[in-house]
Amino acid sequence: MALKIETRHLGEKLVVQLIGDLDVEHLHEVKTQVSETPLHVVVDIGELTLISVEGIRFLNACQNDGMPIINASTYISEWMALERGTGRKQP
Repeated sequence: MALKIETRHLGEKLVVQLIGDLDVEHLHEVKTQVSETPLHVVVDIGELTLISVEGIRFLNACQNDGMPIINASTYISEWMALERGTGRKQP
């Protein structure tokens, strides 16, 4: 399955919902979606079915930039925490 990106406005916020598989080849498009808006961005990953380590690092970078990551599965949340603990630089 490919990645589907849906956006919706909630007042002063833009919710970017990621659906399907988030792999390295999708990161450029997702980065464009979250960076080219003047609105506060919230990333909803409740419908991700597969994610790469690059995707995990991207989500950690989003959190570091103040973007909330919502609806993460326990698996993804734990992987994000483990990756943060490695001390690796985020892309």
